[in-house]
Amino acid sequence: MINILLPSMGGSLFFKESYFPKPLIEIEGRTILEIVMNNFKSISGGQMIYVFSQKDCNEFHLDSSVRILDQKSKVLSLKNQTAGALCTAMITIEYIDNEAPLIIANSDQVIDVDYNKVIDYFKSEQADAGVITFSNIHPRWSYVRLEGNCVIEVAEKRPLSNRAIAGFYYYRHGKEFIEAAKKVILKQNCIDGKYYISSSLNEMVLMGKKVMQYEIGQQQYHSFYSPEKIREYEKGGKNEN
Repeated sequence: MINILLPSMGGSLFFKESYFPKPLIEIEGRTILEIVMNNFKSISGGQMIYVFSQKDCNEFHLDSSVRILDQKSKVLSLKNQTAGALCTAMITIEYIDNEAPLIIANSDQVIDVDYNKVIDYFKSEQADAGVITFSNIHPRWSYVRLEGNCVIEVAEKRPLSNRAIAGFYYYRHGKEFIEAAKKVILKQNCIDGKYYISSSLNEMVLMGKKVMQYEIGQQQYHSFYSPEKIREYEKGGKNEN
């Protein structure tokens, strides 16, 4: 089994006028929730774990929608906002199998890739962790510094190279993410009070773990980061940053 964790707690300045929470925004007649869920269904043995705000579940029944779409998915609702995606992920420890692979991904994106091939690549390279990357230099993303195909440093919202992380993080075992995330929090390694998933990779590098990248073309990555990005997707998936 592979746990696929999709935190969806953070608000967005780009959608603050929307009545509905971001997972329920519709693109060509389907909600972002449906589109993202369908994007991950190809993963063999995948178990999806969603994290929503309790308010959104009470008012808009996000938890019910998930269970209608996929009865096997797990849903956790939180009363209060956390200090970033990494903290949100840590709250789900009871759902994470320490020995099983773990994927943590953005809940507002689609990647045109066979995820099974990505996972098989990381396994064949005996990677302890891995990320999908695409070409970019905009500071809205997180970035990797490489030696060959190995990640040696990660930075959030700061280009270290032209390889941006496509919001997809793989860990060979759930326990390796948990150990690294604890170190991030203990060091208070945050940006403007927010803790990011990407910081866990720096801790893994420091622990001597092997972290790899899997490159995709820029046109394969579709973020619903803003209304403009959604319009690009509706026009045919163009992703010009």
